[in-house]
Amino acid sequence: MKTPLRYQATEADCGKTSLTNAFLYLFEREEIAPQLVDYIARVTGDCNLGLRSYYRGTSGPALAFMAAWCNDYLSRAGMPVRAQALLDDEVSLSRSAPLARGLAAGAVAVCGCSVGVDHYVLMTGLEGDYVRIFDPYYEPYPPESFALPAAGVSWVDAPFSHNRLVSRAVLDDPASISYSLHARCGRDAILLWRTSPEPYFWH
Repeated sequence: MKTPLRYQATEADCGKTSLTNAFLYLFEREEIAPQLVDYIARVTGDCNLGLRSYYRGTSGPALAFMAAWCNDYLSRAGMPVRAQALLDDEVSLSRSAPLARGLAAGAVAVCGCSVGVDHYVLMTGLEGDYVRIFDPYYEPYPPESFALPAAGVSWVDAPFSHNRLVSRAVLDDPASISYSLHARCGRDAILLWRTSPEPYFWH
């Protein structure tokens, strides 16, 4: 059974929530071990370690490490998953870019973007010139925490897959005021594929 995608519980857990959501989207609930969710939470909270400092969530290197861990530990454990870390020009919705090609081939992507601050979201597929996105930061429409462009971003109620449709033009615009892939910390993402449709059970 699939479960709805999650919203983050704090101001700083967009990365770990989006990565958990990638597995919720790709796998049935009974295929996901609790140890997997626990490990995601530990590794992708790497910027939350300083006492009396601003909690900043997940770093790009931690996300890239999780891609390598998926290809090594999870794949050797038999979980049908493959991942690829992307940086800089690879993180684009240009049709020749690895991010766009991966989404077109059935991958999902945990992707950095800017909504006034750097933020991670989950991309679950393409709809023509739009990308299906699940933003884990709960905001009613219109949002209170950031401004929207005049066009190219819409709210959607599809809790198992996405809550936004965002145009490729907005995502690739470095001047966009929301959902631009040009985050201040640089462009980064990981692609994840389910490599087999056969049911998987953790062992």
